[in-house]
Amino acid sequence: MTTTADEIDAALEDSPPATLRQPSWLVQLEERSPPHFNQVVIWTLLATAAILACWLFDMHEGQRRGFVSLLSWLPDGVLRSGWTWGAFRLVLIVGIVLWALQRLLPWSCWLVVIGFTGLWSLHVETTYNTAHIFHMANMLLVIQALWITGDAALIKQRLRDKTFWKLPLVPRWVSLASIAYIGIFHTAAGLSKLWFSGPAWANGTSLQLWTYLWGRPWSPTTQLILSSRRFTQVLQALTLVVETSGVLAIIPRLRPWIGLALTAFYLGVLATFDYGFQFNAILTALYFLPVEGRMTQAAKSRQLA
Repeated sequence: MTTTADEIDAALEDSPPATLRQPSWLVQLEERSPPHFNQVVIWTLLATAAILACWLFDMHEGQRRGFVSLLSWLPDGVLRSGWTWGAFRLVLIVGIVLWALQRLLPWSCWLVVIGFTGLWSLHVETTYNTAHIFHMANMLLVIQALWITGDAALIKQRLRDKTFWKLPLVPRWVSLASIAYIGIFHTAAGLSKLWFSGPAWANGTSLQLWTYLWGRPWSPTTQLILSSRRFTQVLQALTLVVETSGVLAIIPRLRPWIGLALTAFYLGVLATFDYGFQFNAILTALYFLPVEGRMTQAAKSRQLA
């Protein structure tokens, strides 16, 4: 069958001009997938936020120095006021409930971001030291809130039409931005160790001292670390390599291997110390291991069935 000149003219009129066509990589960033995996991520983040909302913090006395959080500009009286803590807890809890019920989008998302960031900032401002156990969840909440703000109208329409779970919804850039952040997060941790301590950070002795002082006495990993300095040196060297290479997870072929290594690292830390890295471990495994691909494929298969 031949194509007439009129059909060719009509096709050219329907196609966008070459100057208006988006580059292929921009098109890929906007490709949408079923919301199942992303919703699991959101539920995980909201569960993490709920734990933070119920967390009991100890406030320590001392002089504050430097800019350590977004609330560093507030005076001590405000930072230590029970009203301030209660306000951020309330904002966080209300936001969690509304977002979980998919109500008042995108405002409920930003309530969670504000409450989460504010509550953890209050803790950072009133303690001597802290672990980076909530930073990853905090930034992933921001990424999710940005997406929902941009696509709020579409999300609400899908909810009204009851097609939220049936049609592609989440643009690819949401996962890619999250993967990039998690990679940068770990690379920054590795580079900071090298910057402040150099390769000597992996001397084996430092980890043995930390384990002796703060490790779980009953844990087999504690006994293993304390029993061999050579083994501990290898563990620390591998930690530097794995953490520093985290940003390479943006390369799809390397992502599962880096994900396996980081997950193993977190499991070892959690088995040895009470550091609260459970949230980082779960979120890293969700994004770096092939969870998204399998969930998305399963969702598409059910839709075709």
